[in-house]
Amino acid sequence: MSQVTTQQREQALEDAAFWFAALQGDQVSVNERKAWQQWLADSSLHREAWAQVEQIDRQFRQLPAQESFQALQGAGRSRRQFLYGLAGLAVALPFAWTQRHTLEASLTPGTRHETAVGERRQLALKDGSQLWLNTNTLINIDQQAPTPELYLMRGELYWEAANHAQPLRLHSDYGQVDATASAFGMRLQDDSALLAMSEGQAQVLLTQLPTQVSVKRQQTLHFNQANSVLNQGVSANAQAWRDGFLVADNMRLEDFIRDLDRYHPQGWLKCSAAIANLRLVGHYPLADTRKVLNTLAFTLPIQVREITPWFTLIEENKNISHS
Repeated sequence: MSQVTTQQREQALEDAAFWFAALQGDQVSVNERKAWQQWLADSSLHREAWAQVEQIDRQFRQLPAQESFQALQGAGRSRRQFLYGLAGLAVALPFAWTQRHTLEASLTPGTRHETAVGERRQLALKDGSQLWLNTNTLINIDQQAPTPELYLMRGELYWEAANHAQPLRLHSDYGQVDATASAFGMRLQDDSALLAMSEGQAQVLLTQLPTQVSVKRQQTLHFNQANSVLNQGVSANAQAWRDGFLVADNMRLEDFIRDLDRYHPQGWLKCSAAIANLRLVGHYPLADTRKVLNTLAFTLPIQVREITPWFTLIEENKNISHS
C-alpha cells in the first residue's frame, strides 16, 4: 500500500469540509447525498477526513464566543494553516501555529511587529524609509545592524526606501533579499515567497542555492528554497492593499475569494467549483469583507451561506435566472 502524502491528506480535508458545507443546505438532493456517500466509500482517507471535520465542528460549537474567535485567529489565514486547524490544532491548541512564529521571533534579532487578521500598519524607520505590514503579518526589524535587516516570518510587507537610504537586507525561510534604492513588496505563501519590485533592484539568495537571482524594476520573482521563476510585470495588488483595496482585473471569482479570505476575520471562505470561473473587475475595500461578499451576491448569480461560525460558502444562486 502506497504511503499517503501530506498533499493528499490536505485535499481530503478540503473535500470533506466542502461536503460538510453542501450537506448543511435546506435543499440537498438525493443525487448529492449519493455522491457524498460514494466519496466516503471511495477511500479510508476520505472517511478519516470526514470524521475530523465532524469532530472539529462539535468542538467548535462547544466553545464560548470569545474562545471561538481566538481559535479562528490562531488557525491562521492560509489554506495550509486552516487545514492544520481542521486536523485538530485550531480548537485543541488554538495558538499552536502563531506560537511557533512567536517563538521564532523571540529568537531573532530586532524589534517584533505583528498585525492581526484584517489589520494593516505603516511604520517609519530611523532613516526615513517606510514599511507597511499587511494582514496577519509578523516581522522583526533590526536597526542596530550595519544596514537595516528585516526578518519576515509570516504575512506580507511593502518597503519604500528613503532618499540616500542604506541598502536593506530581508530574511525569510526561503531566501535572503538584498535591495538598494528600492520599493518592493514581499509575500510569504504556503510553501514559497513572492517578491515584486516596483522600483530599484534586488539580489535574492535562495536558502539552498549558492547563486543569486537578480530582480529589477517591474519584475516579480516567485521562489522557494531551491527554485525560482522570474516574470515581467507587477500586480496592482502588490501595492493596492496599502490603500485598503483588493483589485480585480478580469479576476476569477475563486482566486478573488482566496485573496479576500486573507483579510476575513471570521473563519474560512470557500468558493464553490460551479462558480469558480465567474469574472470580476473593480476595486474592493478590505475594511469590511462581509460587505464585499454582500456586494458580490448583489451583482453576481451567487449566494453567501454561513455554514458554521468558521465556514462560509460562496455558491451558485439557483434562484437567479441566467437568461
